[in-house]
Amino acid sequence: MAVDAVTFFDRDSRPYLIREATEEDALDIITVIKEVGQEGHYIANEGEYYTLEQQRHILQNRNPAIQLILVALVDNRVIGTLEAIRGTFMKNRHVATMGMVLRPGFRGQGRGAGLIKVLEHWARQHEIAKIAISVFETNVSALHFYQRHGFVMEGRRPNQFVIDGKMVAEVFMAKYIGRVGG
Repeated sequence: MAVDAVTFFDRDSRPYLIREATEEDALDIITVIKEVGQEGHYIANEGEYYTLEQQRHILQNRNPAIQLILVALVDNRVIGTLEAIRGTFMKNRHVATMGMVLRPGFRGQGRGAGLIKVLEHWARQHEIAKIAISVFETNVSALHFYQRHGFVMEGRRPNQFVIDGKMVAEVFMAKYIGRVGG
């Protein structure tokens, strides 16, 4: 099942579009992830990422029942992306693990909410009961964002990353959106 494109409005009532990524979005996805990775504070990626050919291959060959890749657009410009991958074993098919990034200058305006809403819709379509993510403990704005959207902390791994010369914990969060088998 494909996810329909949806227009949302940010906190200042400006429209933004959330839709499934296409092969034509490959370069924009790479650019956004590299840009956020090079900031060094929000995601583990440090600016290295897939080649254009690798990203196109992923977009062409993904199984929509297992993997969701979304883009957020403002004025037809990709300003963010979200990827979720469902567990591939029977024991963990009820869980989708996600990652999300928004370009600098487009955060804190309510646009991540649309990405989460579309993800939840996809997850319900595929009988996914739990959406999981990990966040650096130092990314306080992301921790608060996910808490506002119903995610709870499930655990942490102390000293898992080094950011700016300091050891930082990885915080595991999840949102439960259904029950297994129903």
